[in-house]
Formats: sequence, C-alpha cells, structure tokens
Amino acid sequence: MATRALIGTIETDAAGNQVLTSTYNHYDGYPESLGVALNRHYDEPQSAKQISNQGYISFLDPVSGAIDAKHKESADKFVLPDNFEEAMQVVHNEADEMGADYVYLYDVDGNDWLDSPNATKAMINKFRMSGIDNQFNSYEDDSYEDDPDNPLGIPGDNDLGLEENSKSVNNEDYNKKWRQFLNEGEPDVVGIAKSILKDKEDLDVYIDSLRNDVRLNGSEDYIGYDSDDWEEDYDYWIQDKMDS
Repeated sequence: MATRALIGTIETDAAGNQVLTSTYNHYDGYPESLGVALNRHYDEPQSAKQISNQGYISFLDPVSGAIDAKHKESADKFVLPDNFEEAMQVVHNEADEMGADYVYLYDVDGNDWLDSPNATKAMINKFRMSGIDNQFNSYEDDSYEDDPDNPLGIPGDNDLGLEENSKSVNNEDYNKKWRQFLNEGEPDVVGIAKSILKDKEDLDVYIDSLRNDVRLNGSEDYIGYDSDDWEEDYDYWIQDKMDS
C-alpha cells in the first residue's frame, strides 16, 4: 500500500531567495526503501536536483535506482521564508497537501539525503544543525524545543501552522470532503475502492488486503485518492502478488 513522501532540494535563486523544488513519491516512501534509494543513487548535487525535478514518482527502486512513474507532472517550486523554522512549516504544508508521511531534503553540506516524519517540529529537530539549516537565517525559538514526551514532534491539536505559502491544488476541496466524509461515518475507503475497482480480477482478495491495512494503520493514507490512485495501488498489488 502507498507510503507517500516529498523529495526536495532547496537552492538559492538570483534574488537570494531560498526556493524549494519538490517531487511527489507514491509508494514505499519510508527510509528503508526510498531513503536507501536516494542516498545510494542520487546523493550527488546534480543527481539530487534531477530527482527533485522529476515531479511524480510511483516507485524508486532502492537496488537499481530506476524511476517508475505512472504519470507526468511538473515539479513544484516556491519561495520559502528566510527563517529556518518558518521554512520547515511551509515544507510541512506542501508535504501535507501531498498526503506525505515522510519528507526528504538534500543536505548540501553533507551531500546526502536527510529524512523526517512529516511534522513541523520533527523536521526542525531532524534538520537543525545540518546543511539545510545553514541555508537560512535561523534564530532560537523556544516554541520548537524538544518535548520529552514527544521527541519527534508529531503534531497534535495545538501544532499551529503558518498561513500556507504553497500552491493551490485542484483536489483541495476533494480532500476536505474526504475528511468530512470519514468523520461523518459514511462509507469508508474500502467502499470507495470497491466502487472504483468493481470490474477488477481478484478484487475480493485486494479488498481484504486493503481492509487489513486500514485496520492496522488507519485510513489517512487514502484520503484524497482519486480513481487513478486506486488503479495504481491495485496494479502494484497485482504485481507484488505475481512476484510472490
């Protein structure tokens, strides 16, 4: 099932602004897969820029570095605030729009990829004192100090965000409706998948797998799925089934 991620590089433009270039990764976005692939095959500055300009990645093979992409999309580019903490909030907003579980940013000083769960405080704690931090005019902000009860800074009800400084997306209203849809107790993601994939072979087996994933990990990964996403998820499930 999908573990989404944002892959990004931050560069200084001619005006002195820090500009994030980001790509969406759909499958296996966890560090043991995507993190390995990035640091094994895309750890040089030029290749890091290349992968962050890809726009859309279905799956990045950690063994070969091969890019599988079901769709063609342009990479997202936008100017970040000058302050490191504020910039990480904006990166979080962008990743959140993607439905990303993880954020990968390229460390220009260490020539490697750093990863973090998609939460503002987590990114600040993971990326502070790195080449990413060094690209900004930072200051100490007590509001982002480590919480001993939540060392990764996973956001809760009081995790406040800045006004979004990222692109408007066509499915913004769709995502809102999805959240309302789930909160109001209407048919869950399993029902949506059944409806969209109703003519597929082995649908019952796929649905059992999906139902188990939702039971174990929740339905948040599937919020915002459109028909193409469901088709892609099903195709990868079939491929894994055949490989095994």
